Amino acid sequence: MQILLISANRERMPYPVAPLGLAYIAGALTAGGHDVRAIDLCFSEAIEHDLNQILADFPPDVIGISLRNLDNLTYPSSLSYLPELEETITIVRRRTTAPIVIGGSGFSLAPRPLMQRVDVDFGVVGEGEASMAELVQRLKQGIPPHGIPGVLIKGNNDFFPHRPVERFGTPDRGILDTARYLKEGGMANIQTKRGCPFNCIYCTYPLLEGKRVRVRAVEEVVRELQALQTEHGVDYCYFVDDIFNYPPDYTEALLREMIAQGVRMKWTAFVNPRFLTPEITALMAQAGCQGVELGIDSGSAKILRAYGKGFAVEDIARASAHCREAGLNFALYLLLGGPGEDETTLQESFELMDRLAPTAVIVMQGIRIYPHTPLQEIAVQEGVINKDDDLLEPRFYISPLIGPGGPERLIELVTEAAMGRRGWIVPGLEINISPPLMEGIRKFGFRGPLWELVGRMKRPRMRPLR
Repeated sequence: MQILLISANRERMPYPVAPLGLAYIAGALTAGGHDVRAIDLCFSEAIEHDLNQILADFPPDVIGISLRNLDNLTYPSSLSYLPELEETITIVRRRTTAPIVIGGSGFSLAPRPLMQRVDVDFGVVGEGEASMAELVQRLKQGIPPHGIPGVLIKGNNDFFPHRPVERFGTPDRGILDTARYLKEGGMANIQTKRGCPFNCIYCTYPLLEGKRVRVRAVEEVVRELQALQTEHGVDYCYFVDDIFNYPPDYTEALLREMIAQGVRMKWTAFVNPRFLTPEITALMAQAGCQGVELGIDSGSAKILRAYGKGFAVEDIARASAHCREAGLNFALYLLLGGPGEDETTLQESFELMDRLAPTAVIVMQGIRIYPHTPLQEIAVQEGVINKDDDLLEPRFYISPLIGPGGPERLIELVTEAAMGRRGWIVPGLEINISPPLMEGIRKFGFRGPLWELVGRMKRPRMRPLR
């Protein structure tokens, strides 16, 4: 079969991210003997022309479209990506009658409503390597594709839940423009594990990947890092694991293997403060780590409990001290305005940031409500959303306890806090982050996440909101 894969993502803020999930799908299909091509619309300046060109050059038997996100998760300047997806599908439909399969993490968050909204034939929910390979094989053989785990069929309500992929290996990076992502995004990306066992009330990782953690062999990960370096010239990488430092024994084994094999690459990862120890941070620094991102969400003990974080303020303080001792830059992510948030808990978060003095503080206001999460249940109970809302369009939870004005008061307090401090980044308000600023920094060849550089800026910069 000739299979065309399309990455529909066009978002470049805060930096373009290579569609690693699509590369895993490509690898599974190629292993099945199929001829696979891909088009990445992130860098396309003429979407219709580029799609028509590849459809003419490579007439597909099946088309797979990957939707990375439903929207940009940013309040108050939220942006839905569904119009771009619909445009892509419309262009493809005009050119070919080949069946269209949609998948990706964005699709998997609300698969049934999306199947009703967009003109596609099949949908693949969750990890798609096995499901997509079986679907394509059935289509090739002319066998009805009913009953494949994780596959939705247009007009058919039957659905068997997807099965987590037990073993996933190396993605097919031949479909990725790694050099351009390195140049314009400042880093490549790599995955070492899937699955999240934790219970944050808003998080979708357990829904997408399951709660059971499955890890790759450390030797395999190191070989991929070495290949990125020797074959693609990559000198900076981001570990896209939802939590890099869990399970701790796996993290230590990976770091020691990187050191033993002499991997010479700088990198960054997202970590959980509860499992960050002096020994691990020392090994991370020795293995090339430049900085870490900690999704702490709040500096208030009350809000940490309400969010189901599983760690305490003391864990955040200890982890920050370990990073500083190891010489690692570190960014603390705040997710403000969730259940139970009020002006007192907001001030507790601001004060903790002042005390810990991280390299950067990245602030998101409000929490995007996703289907099948505990936050959705809370929002329904409090009348923030209706039970039958499909949540395809961005809806945010903002605590009514913040006071009169609610969302406006939250914006006021966050703006005041961010503009009075160095190193604070607020995407929704474009404080220390905007397309011109990010693209300007990249032109100087800066590697790594931009918060490392923004954290050293002498004074805050804010782009006026329209």
